[in-house]
Amino acid sequence: MKPEKSEQCRVHPDDEIRIGRSSWYDGDVSVKYTWFDKRGQPSRGGEVPVAALPQMLEFAIRERYLTIGAE
Repeated sequence: MKPEKSEQCRVHPDDEIRIGRSSWYDGDVSVKYTWFDKRGQPSRGGEVPVAALPQMLEFAIRERYLTIGAE
């Protein structure tokens, strides 16, 4: 992912929620749960805490990457 915006995760404050352009499918928008290794570098991975899902959706809606309902 090429992050465009990020915010602190509410359920795990040392981690971030990031949104940006997908690295695996050109043009798509992705949202990512990001944690950091002991060197402070963002880690790669696929697991997302279920408790973080509402914030991920809220963030995408607030930043106008996602809309609910018909446009």
